Amino acid sequence: MSDTRAAGRRMKKSYHLNKPFIADPRPFGDFRLYQLGRLYCTGETVIEEHAHIDWFEITVATGGKGTVYTNGIGVPITRGDIYLSFPCDHHAIVSDREDPLKYDFFSFSTTDESLMADLSMIMDQNAAADARTVRDEHIASLVSTAIAELDAQKRHSERLLAALFLEIVIRIARGFFREDPHKATERPEALCQRLMHYIDTHIYSMESLEELSALTGYNYSYLSALFRRVTSESLSDYYRARRLETARLHIAENTLSITRIAELLRYSSIYTFSRAFKQRFGISPEQYRKKPLEK
Repeated sequence: MSDTRAAGRRMKKSYHLNKPFIADPRPFGDFRLYQLGRLYCTGETVIEEHAHIDWFEITVATGGKGTVYTNGIGVPITRGDIYLSFPCDHHAIVSDREDPLKYDFFSFSTTDESLMADLSMIMDQNAAADARTVRDEHIASLVSTAIAELDAQKRHSERLLAALFLEIVIRIARGFFREDPHKATERPEALCQRLMHYIDTHIYSMESLEELSALTGYNYSYLSALFRRVTSESLSDYYRARRLETARLHIAENTLSITRIAELLRYSSIYTFSRAFKQRFGISPEQYRKKPLEK
């Protein structure tokens, strides 16, 4: 996607209701709520590219048209579409100019093991940006009800919201469920896509690229050679680039300290992080944060 830092300067909204708990997610039963809200765009609305950490997010298009970007890949959405974003995604939204997008959104994580198993399967089967959309009018209604309930804070609201969140996620899982995800032997291109998807979705937790061997059952030397042959870059280069791009987005958002970003992305020290960042982007993390948005 083009420079979303600059594009974000054009952001305009005709209506915006948001209950954000990014820094301190609120517990509701087996769920943790990060964001829940509604946005009516204008024809110039651009939601800047930003990095998810450990939450899922659904974007429920309730009117108009727009484009959801996942890791730089744009997917058009229109009324009735429900788009699922994964942990570690780089996410952005651009409204249609002629028919501005209206959408509700719900960002969450869960400790329910059976639901997480389903969500993990969905992530494995639907890595591609254009494989993240389902349609279920009940989900749209449930999210709308949850927004109203969270805003009203009535008696037993927490119990009702926990029940609403459970039904939403169950319906999401049903909408995406596929049987036998690995029926056929993987082609080299598909295997490389799976390696990239694993890195993308474990960017905050990977201890070593050797984890890819456990994931696939192939030794790392084979995977490394295959990846370079198919993509013309090494696995370590891909991992390094994704980690630094995630860091860049966090620095641009200006919600976490640079030290915390380095820790979150598992750099051994702030010095190591700063040196790697400068080598890739030409300026230090501190200079990048102070850099004015380009016009």
